[in-house]
Amino acid sequence: MISRTSNTICRIAFGKKLSKDGGSEGARFQELLKETQALFVSFYLSDYFPYMGWADKITGLVSRLEKNFKEFDAFYQEIIDEHLDPERPKPVQEDILDVLLQMLKDRSFKVQLTFDHIKAILMVKYVLPLVILSFSLRTLRTSEIFYSRTH
Repeated sequence: MISRTSNTICRIAFGKKLSKDGGSEGARFQELLKETQALFVSFYLSDYFPYMGWADKITGLVSRLEKNFKEFDAFYQEIIDEHLDPERPKPVQEDILDVLLQMLKDRSFKVQLTFDHIKAILMVKYVLPLVILSFSLRTLRTSEIFYSRTH
């Protein structure tokens, strides 16, 4: 179910499937999602005790988070570059990224989009829901297994 949902969302957002069997790019995307999910559920001491942020640095969580952000940023930039490539065949149907890039080129809007805005929109609207869905389904399955063993 997660794989189908992921493929659908990726086709809408990026214009292609990014599943594990979708080649190295798909495997890379899935690994990024997995690491993002692990970082979401990690215990950050600074969330509860802000003055203890140094402990998150010592445990390596901050560096993992920064590395994950940089990898996602590079991944998005590669997809944006693919969409901007003049040699790219014209798609039958535009994806969300095509629409956002068109808005970037069109300077008639009050808000001027940047590539960082586009990357943020893709992250918040399309990638984070995948991470949350994946986590929710795994939690549900774990709860069902635990409940069935105890009753």
